[in-house]
Amino acid sequence: MTNYLDSYKSIFLDIKFRDFWTIFSLIRNEKRLSSCEVLTNNLIQYWSKKNHCSNHYYLPLLCVRTGFDLFLRANQFPAQSEIIMSAINIPSMITVVQCHQLNVIPCDINLDTLEMNVNHVKRLITAKTVAIVYAHIYGRCVDVSELVDLAYEKQIYFIEDCAESFFGFCSCLSEDKNSNRSAVEMYCPIRIQNNNDPSCYMGHPRSHLILYSFGVLKFCTSLGGGFAKISDHNLYTKMLDIYRKDPIQEIQQYSLNVKKYFYLYWLLNIPYVIKPLMYIVRLLNLDHMGFVVNRLRAFSKTPNREELFLSLRRQPCRPLLAFLYHRFQTYDYKHLEMQKEKANYVLNNLEKISTIQLIGMNCKLKNFWLFPIIVSKPDLFVQLLSKHHIDAYRGTTQLNVITKQLSDTDNIPISIDDHHKCPNAEYLIEHVIYLPVHCYVPKQVLNQLISIVNKTAKQIEQYHLRSKL
Repeated sequence: MTNYLDSYKSIFLDIKFRDFWTIFSLIRNEKRLSSCEVLTNNLIQYWSKKNHCSNHYYLPLLCVRTGFDLFLRANQFPAQSEIIMSAINIPSMITVVQCHQLNVIPCDINLDTLEMNVNHVKRLITAKTVAIVYAHIYGRCVDVSELVDLAYEKQIYFIEDCAESFFGFCSCLSEDKNSNRSAVEMYCPIRIQNNNDPSCYMGHPRSHLILYSFGVLKFCTSLGGGFAKISDHNLYTKMLDIYRKDPIQEIQQYSLNVKKYFYLYWLLNIPYVIKPLMYIVRLLNLDHMGFVVNRLRAFSKTPNREELFLSLRRQPCRPLLAFLYHRFQTYDYKHLEMQKEKANYVLNNLEKISTIQLIGMNCKLKNFWLFPIIVSKPDLFVQLLSKHHIDAYRGTTQLNVITKQLSDTDNIPISIDDHHKCPNAEYLIEHVIYLPVHCYVPKQVLNQLISIVNKTAKQIEQYHLRSKL
C-alpha cells in the first residue's frame, strides 16, 4: 500500500491532456490565427474586466524576466544605481539587474510572515536607490501597503514579482462558469468593507509594476508566457514602444518547448507511468528529479549577458497568445481550491515537532504553490523519506538566496556585512524540502505521507537529543 506514494512527485504540471491537444492544434494551424495585435487586445480586454482598478495597463509577455528587463530598458537608470530586492528570487532575475550595470541590494524576510521589515528597507535606501522589488513566494502573499507607501514617499518604483502567486481572479468581477466563485482578492473593496479573509491576489493597486508568470510549473500554465500590470501610463508607453520593436518568438522554439513539456507531463502527472518508472530509478539509484528539473528550467546554468538578452527580448508568438487566452477562459479554478484543501489537510495533521518548521503561516494570504517545509538535516530527511517511497526533493525550484549569488560572482555591490546579510532567507534555502502534496494526490495517500513524515521528524528529533548527550 505504501508504494502508492511512489506515484506522486513534489512538482506537477497544472494542465490536462486536452490542453496539449489544443496547443498542438494552435501551432499546427498558426496561419489561421488572428494577428498578434488582435490576440494581444483580446488578452488585455479580458484582464481589464478582471481587475478592480480601471486605470491599469496590461502587456502580455514572453516571461516575467522579459517584463523586468523591459522595465529596466525603459528607465535607463544610471550605472551603479541600486535596486532593493527581497532576499529570495530566481538567479536570472538578479542577472538581469547586473546585466544593466545596476546593483542588487538584498533584504532579508521573516520566515513566519515572509515580509521585509519596512524599517530595515528604509535603512537600505540611499541616494542611488531607484526601485524596490518584492517577490511573493510559494503562493503566500504579503500585504505590501507599507512598502508601497515608502516607495512613493522616496519617489522610487515599487515592483511586485507575482510569478508564484496567480490563484485566479476576484469572484466579484467574474461571470465565467469556470471562475473561482469563492475567490476574494486581498485589495477588493468589498472584502475590505466586510473584513473577509482574502483567497487570491492580483497585486497592490498602487504598485508601479506587477509581473505574473504562466510558465510550465505555474498554476494555469500556458507552458510559457507572462503578464505585466502597469499603473503608470508613461511607464507603460515607454515599455510598449520598446517591446513593439523586439522580434517575435519563433514558433518552432515554442513548439519544441511544448513537445518537451508533453513528455515530462507523463513523468510528473501520470501515476501509471511514474510508479513502474520509480522501481527502475530506485534500482539503479538515478537522479531522476535532477533530470526532470533541468529540462523544466529556462537556463540550466546562469546565462551570460548575450544569452540572457537573446532569450528574453522576444514578443510571444501567436500560438502562445492564443493559448494564454484559451487557458484563462477555460481553466477550472476548482483545482486551486482543491490544492489549498489538500495542503491545509496535511498541515493540520503534521505534528508540532522541533525538526519541522512551516513557512509563511502568518501571511495575510496563504495559498500553496508547491508544498515546502523547513527541516533539520534536510539531506537525511529526504533519504529517510525515500526509503518509505516518498519522493521529496530539495532542488525543485530555482529559488535561491540573493546573497549567495552575489558572493558567487564578481559583481558584489556591497560587502555582505550585518546590514546586508540575510540569515533567515539563507536558513530557508539551506533547509527547505518539497513534499508531494498537491491537488492530484488522493487523501488516503496523503494520510500515509503524514504518518511517515511525522515518524521521520520524531526519528531525527531523537537523533538530535542523543547527539547532545
